[in-house]
Amino acid sequence: MRGRAGASSPVRKPRPTARGWAFGAVGVVALAASAFFGRTDVLFVGVFLTVLPLAAMISVTIDRPRLTVARSFHPDVVAVGEQSTIVTTARNQSARPSPPARWREFAPTGVEVQASAPFPRLGAHQVNVTHGRDTVVLRQDVVALRRGSHPVGPLIVSRTDPFGVAYAEYAVGQPRQFLVTPRVVPLSSGELDVAHSEGAEHELQRHSIPSADELIAREYRPGDPLRRVHWRATARHDKLMVRQEEQRSNPEAWLLMDTRLVTRAPGQHVPSEQGDELFETLVELVASVGVHLLDEGFVLSVVETAPRQLSGRSGAGRTGTLGSMTPTYDRGTADRLLLADLAAVEAGPDLRDDAVAELAAGLRRAGRAVPIFAVLLDGTPELGSLAALRGMGDPAVAFLADGASPETEDVLVDAGWLCVGFAEGDDPADVWQRALERQRAAVGHG
Repeated sequence: MRGRAGASSPVRKPRPTARGWAFGAVGVVALAASAFFGRTDVLFVGVFLTVLPLAAMISVTIDRPRLTVARSFHPDVVAVGEQSTIVTTARNQSARPSPPARWREFAPTGVEVQASAPFPRLGAHQVNVTHGRDTVVLRQDVVALRRGSHPVGPLIVSRTDPFGVAYAEYAVGQPRQFLVTPRVVPLSSGELDVAHSEGAEHELQRHSIPSADELIAREYRPGDPLRRVHWRATARHDKLMVRQEEQRSNPEAWLLMDTRLVTRAPGQHVPSEQGDELFETLVELVASVGVHLLDEGFVLSVVETAPRQLSGRSGAGRTGTLGSMTPTYDRGTADRLLLADLAAVEAGPDLRDDAVAELAAGLRRAGRAVPIFAVLLDGTPELGSLAALRGMGDPAVAFLADGASPETEDVLVDAGWLCVGFAEGDDPADVWQRALERQRAAVGHG
């Protein structure tokens, strides 16, 4: 992304440095002394020292940097805790060499960038020359601390006048978005990611191209277009046969994600920092479970308890209540799309009253028991309706955040749900393993 030449704007207005303030103070004292003692030589010194900081501030204001800036990330998408390299290319657009300066990248608290560093002196702008003496490439390694789409930039260039009396900072170029996805932890396979019906395990259909259409031949019917005639099958059966596409779909899995602010009493929220960390743990758990299911060959649909934020694959959504589309992930790069969507999810105060109804409609369309995973911060007004969906889920697992009301777990357990708790900072692999152990114990007792 490039900034316009001369598009620098002051971040900090020109002001005196410590040296400038000292010169100004001495100048004021000299002016007072010259008036008291009547010394013209002291008057000259006082005027000079008083005007010098003002002249220096005017100098750094007029002679501001004129640069174009291009910025790239390698890699451009990382998970929380991972490292990326920012490559910033700056080119001098002035006909004069650039003055001595320092530089840093502006970034929010979610991205840890390096402190201010010396900015190399650039030569005068060279026409029809790329990466000449007027260009510098700046590299720094950054660490992603929080998920989200973070604006990195503009480039902050700070400079002083030749005497070090005045100082100013200028923003050059435009920011570029740096995508940080939730952390994903590999999960072990087991009974939680395979649906059963009437005691028989549904076989996962793994194709080289997911959801591929298998071509079969059938007998010609009046009205079939002749372009669909299957000549090889016609010769074999000695009658006119046409090609027919038989849709083969991958097995489904559904996930209910709680995207509401954590509440413990009507109108009261838990402390924001604690609620944020618990919600981040929930997002990591959703990301790990979602990517695991996609890797196992499932078509994943995600329902949110707050207003929808996920997008899913364009055209792949499943029609829900009131004609809304449930975000669905079912292609080769669906895991990347899911993580990119989850990177921007935020907890909101509003609550949908049709989330469980949308989940129920999707399960009814599936026509058989499919895996259901609910990741909840607390109960929901539709808790009874959610518990009633147990018969449509195989398995039906609810991950409940630490501090959820006991009623939530009691209602779900009584309906046959497998409930597993998680706390702030829990590793998704440990939570998943606890669910596996409870599932195996339940099957053993059964």
